[in-house]
Order: sequence, then structure tokens, then C-alpha cells
Amino acid sequence: MKIRCSILETVRRNPVAYAEMLASGDGNTSGGSHGMFACFQDITRLIHLDEIDINQGVKELEKKFQRFNITPQYKAKQELLTSQLVKYCRLYEKQGFRFVDGWRNMTWGITADVSLTGRTPWVVANDSGYFSFILTEKPFEWSSELRFPLFQNYLCVNTIECDITDMNVGVYCLENNSFDFLSYTQIEIAEAVSETTGIFDKVYKEYNKRK
Repeated sequence: MKIRCSILETVRRNPVAYAEMLASGDGNTSGGSHGMFACFQDITRLIHLDEIDINQGVKELEKKFQRFNITPQYKAKQELLTSQLVKYCRLYEKQGFRFVDGWRNMTWGITADVSLTGRTPWVVANDSGYFSFILTEKPFEWSSELRFPLFQNYLCVNTIECDITDMNVGVYCLENNSFDFLSYTQIEIAEAVSETTGIFDKVYKEYNKRK
């Protein structure tokens, strides 16, 4: 069984309901369409890889937006995302970040029967250490979510191979135009792994009751 990190909080809130959904065959839904925010992330990644500069990024983003319907709502969002691209890149440069690693497909066998899957966040670095983050349009209480300490552990062990204390995880929020990071302790990470293990065991047990 596989559970994506993007839905981990949903499963955490009600593992029994998720098991019921899996047993009914409704749990393997695909992701949504490639929307405007996904286009924003595509262009941002190209800028980080030095394939295009900021000015070219703005032009490429505007080209990608041409496939969407022209409505006042969409036009306003496109203009906002374009301006936010410039703000993000300027703050990124101000932080002295250099791009280290992009998205990777993660498969972590949390239990013998259930794996945590999904994409790891981007990883950048400066003189202060490594920073891994996801882009988000709106602020949310990310620091209490299980996936972030799990990301920190997974990246340090499997991808970056650095000390836990050298890795920071967090978000960049477009609405606030700000980065926000934490470095979880070994104890906090162990607690997150333990809780996730319990959740996955419960999902698998409840799923087997219903299949």
C-alpha cells in the first residue's frame, strides 16, 4: 500500500475513513490538472537551473498562461503570479541560495505493508546550511504537519546525506512573499515517524477488514 505525503494530514485526521475509501476503490485518484500555480513552479525551476533568467521567466510564464480561458478572475491571477515570480526570485537571490536538488520521487517503507510516497521538496543551500521547501500560494500551519519532519529525515538520509541539524525544512508563501523554516530535532523526527507508523498500521488493518 502507498500513501502520498500530500494527503498525509487527511489520513492522519481519520485513518479509518481513508481505509474505507481504499477498500471501496476510491483511494487511487490522480492529481488535478496542471493549473496556473503549477506553471509558476515550472518556470521557477527553470530559473533555478539557470536555463532562463528572470526576464525570460516572466515571458515564458505569460506564454503558458495563454492556454487558459481569458476571464477577469484568471487574468487577475495571472498578473498576480507574474509579479510574485519576480518578488520570489529577488528574495531568493537576497538569501544567497543556490539550487541543490529538485523534486524526487520518494518511496519510504514506513511499515512492512505501507510506504510513504510523493515528491520531495526542492533543496537549496547558502552559508548557513541546507533549506528544503515547498511553494504555497496561501499561508497554512505547516509546522505541525507530519510530512515536514519526515521530509527532513528522508532528505538527510537518502538525498543530501548531511547531518540532521544542517537541514531546514519549510515553505515559501507567495501571499506573504516570505520563506519560513524550521529544523526539527532528532526527538521530534522520531516522534513523527512513530506517529506515522501507527497511522499506517491502522489504515492497513482497517483496510484488510473491509476488502
